[in-house]
Amino acid sequence: MSRCLLLLLCGMMLGTPAISGAWKRPQGEGFASASISLRRLEGGHSQELSYYGDFGITERFDLGVDLNQVDDLSGHALVFARLPLWQSPRWGQLATELALGGSHYKGHWRGMYRLTLSAGKNFNIPWGNNKRTDKRTGWGNIDLHYEQRSSQTEPLWKLDASFGLNTPGRISPVLSIETSKSASQAFSYTIIPALRIKLADLKLFNSPAKPRARPGEAPFGRQASGAGLFDQSDLLIGLSYRQANTHSLGLKISLWHRF
Repeated sequence: MSRCLLLLLCGMMLGTPAISGAWKRPQGEGFASASISLRRLEGGHSQELSYYGDFGITERFDLGVDLNQVDDLSGHALVFARLPLWQSPRWGQLATELALGGSHYKGHWRGMYRLTLSAGKNFNIPWGNNKRTDKRTGWGNIDLHYEQRSSQTEPLWKLDASFGLNTPGRISPVLSIETSKSASQAFSYTIIPALRIKLADLKLFNSPAKPRARPGEAPFGRQASGAGLFDQSDLLIGLSYRQANTHSLGLKISLWHRF
């Protein structure tokens, strides 16, 4: 428990939700993600801090929190509930979320809510597999968001997609695409290619014990217990290209932890 609390505190100090979407979190298990994005703009630099966490309360209900802050200008704080609509290892997952909370601009807070419909699926990769070694698998998740802020008269629609590979090695690729559009706002998008680095069994952090993944688990479900502080953690490092009126390039670093 102390290791979980330490990772959650690290997340709060650092500051997107991580990939969760359609997958129901197993009862009694949780996930936390802390991210920092550094972006170069025409007029200088920008910093974005994010924290995301969810926990499986029951077999039919997840509860979570989503925090975000961009420089000292804007941000949001949301509490959400996830309800699975369809969970099939063969045909995929479907879930819905309701998030309630507030958003602010220069410290002036107003109410906010968000509705989300998510679909996801795991799949096997036919190429590059060796029957004598661990097989490579992949996953994909799509989120459709309807977001309404009291400070805005028009709702904001968002469509996000994430895809990735699970490889036997320490490094696996992840690609995320985020888009948004409202009646008065131009279409914007962000593309984030990243590398997911497994920290389990890394000598810098852990003992030689090596955790094993359980069959049929979510893409980033909890693994068999190891002996190190980061035995249930991944580090993501990626580039972020954003097109929103003007284009910008940034660096995104995230720490994921399962507990």
